[in-house]
Order: sequence, then C-alpha cells, then structure tokens
Amino acid sequence: MLIEIKGVQFENKGAELMLLAVLDRLRREWPALEFALAPNPNADYRRIAGAGGWQRLRLDGAQFDLDAWSYRLPERLLALGRRHGIVTEADVDAVIDASGFAYGSAWGHRPMQVTARDIRRLARHGKPFIFLPQAFGTFAADAVTQEFGAALRQAALIFAREDESRSHLAALAEDIGGRIEVFPDFTMGLQGDPEAARRHGVDRGTALLVPNQHMMSEMNLDPAWRSTYLPLLERMGRELARRGWRLRVLNHEGRLDVEACSRLAESLDAGPVIAEADALALKGTIGAAGLVLCSRYHGCVSALSQGVPCIGTAWSHKYQALFDDFGAGEFLLRECDETGALERIAQLHEEREPLARRLAEGLERLTVRSEAMWQRVIATLGGGHGH
Repeated sequence: MLIEIKGVQFENKGAELMLLAVLDRLRREWPALEFALAPNPNADYRRIAGAGGWQRLRLDGAQFDLDAWSYRLPERLLALGRRHGIVTEADVDAVIDASGFAYGSAWGHRPMQVTARDIRRLARHGKPFIFLPQAFGTFAADAVTQEFGAALRQAALIFAREDESRSHLAALAEDIGGRIEVFPDFTMGLQGDPEAARRHGVDRGTALLVPNQHMMSEMNLDPAWRSTYLPLLERMGRELARRGWRLRVLNHEGRLDVEACSRLAESLDAGPVIAEADALALKGTIGAAGLVLCSRYHGCVSALSQGVPCIGTAWSHKYQALFDDFGAGEFLLRECDETGALERIAQLHEEREPLARRLAEGLERLTVRSEAMWQRVIATLGGGHGH
C-alpha cells in the first residue's frame, strides 16, 4: 500500500512528529506500507529519500488540474518515474492529511483550493482522502471556503482536534456536521529519544523555554501578546531561575524561531540553544525536563503526554482544548499578564504531585480515544488497492 501524507515536513518538529506517528501506527497493520511526500522548501527530496519515502510529483496548477492527467499517463512512464523515486497521484492508494493547522482564512485561499481539488479528484478514482485530527478555521464567508466546504462532503474521514474546529467545519457544510468527529492529537504515543537529553544535560532540575515566532506575528490577534511576549518569557525565566531551576531554551521549529530562541537564551544566560534535526530527540529532551514553558503546540503535547508540568501560551484556539484534555487548563496563559503568569509558576510549584496525577489520567483517556481514531482509519484504508 502506498499512502501520500500531506501537510508534513522536517523543519517544524511537530509536523515531523505527525509523519512519524502515522508511519508508526499504520506499519503495525501493514509492515510493508510505503509513503510519499511532495517536496517543499521544508522537505526536499534528500530528506524524503532519507526517511524512506517516494517523491510525490504534484502538478496542482492555479487554473488547470494537471494532476488529473497522471491517470492518463502510460504505465511505462509511471514505471520510469518510480525507477527514479518519483510517483504521481495515479500510483497512490489514499491520501492522509496531517497538516496540523493549514485550513482557515488566516492561511490564505491556496491550501483550501488545492485540497478541495484533491478530494474531488481522488473520490472520482475511488481513493479515500482522510483528514487526521487537526485544527480548522476560522473561515471567511467567501467563494473559496464554500468550495472547500462542498468538497468535504466527498472526504472519506474528517477528524478535528477540538470542538471549536469541528464547529468551524460544520458551518461550512451543515449536512456533514454529523460526520465530523473530534479526536485528540495523535503524536502522544511516540517514544522520544532519552539519549538526546543526556547530550544536552537536561534533567529534572531543568526548565525548558520553547518560544514561538507566531506569538509575535499577525497570526496572533492579541496585540498585547505581540508587543510584550518575549519580555514576559524573560520575566518568567528569571522567576524560575530564582526558584532554583536551571534554564535552557529549545528550538522546536527551526529557522522561524532561531531569532527568538537566541534572544531569549542570551538575555537569560541559558547557555546554547538546544536544536536537533530529529524530532524524537527533541521529544526525549522535553520528556527528561522538570518543567516546560512552551508556546509550540507539539512542544506542549510532548511535555503533557510525558507527565512534565507545562505552562503554555497560545496564539490560536487549538491550545486550550489540549490543556483541558489533560486537566491542566489553568496552566495555559490566556492573557499576556505578568502577575497571572507568575501566579501560575507559584501554583505549579504547590500542585506538582496532583498535576502529575492529572496528566497521567489525561494521557490514559486520550490514548484510548486516539486508538479508536486509528481503528477508523485502518478500516477505511482496508478497502484500498494495495501494491
């Protein structure tokens, strides 16, 4: 079976974790399962080949659906492409979308236009398009979002990560509201690499700070956060150091967060920024820490799912449901308020043991839900062609 996985890459470590989680779970069912990725600036052909994937030749033009022509190519041309590591949509059996957060008016029209076209084309050829749990919305009332909503009717499975995303989708196409199910993030069960934490000297006495450039960009609709985000992190870092924590800064994104990480590490005298090419190395490092102050969604997932107390900040709606699912909603900072932030640090110190129990109970519940989601995916893919 050959599956195209959309929306993943190697620069953003959350996106890489989603790729690894898909492969880990599906290969338990189909050990010979193969995957394809479309090369992009954050997933060039060398990285894809190094991960064992095929290069998915995408031909989605702005006006003409060139991918539709892949089904008309003679087998000898398709075979020639495969000999060079290249496959087309005609070669794949299904598409799994693990974008995380790519569909909403803030991201522009193109992702919705391309995906609407993909869904319809795959449906015509009897191939399932599956949206794994991710965030959706908000959506403007325009022709592109209406087209996207109409195409959703032909998707095989649509999973949102939280109720708000489900509501945004249901508003686009009311007749499919009952088909949209809510399941948690699916990277929680991946095991990190504990050796990475030893290399970086991270242990239970370490507090990791994980910034996010989006907190200071126009993606964040709260002007207070945009203007005072890094100064608040610096103030919280100094408070953690005063309480005896050894501070380190971890880059969970790559190039986008380099400047914020460097500034934070320098201002707090926190040593070299922790960066890894391997997402599992970062997850293992987070799991070894004693506390995490995090603004990257999958950094928060990696902390909470490994029982590490986490104080989060959020630039979108996707964070709140995550913290609530773990019974730790009060540790997500909703406002850029220094007094409230320092109170959360004090509360965390007072409630470490009860919080640890809540995190463990939350993980148990979410693991059961995630496996139910995978069973739906496996049943849907079971009808695929298979190579």
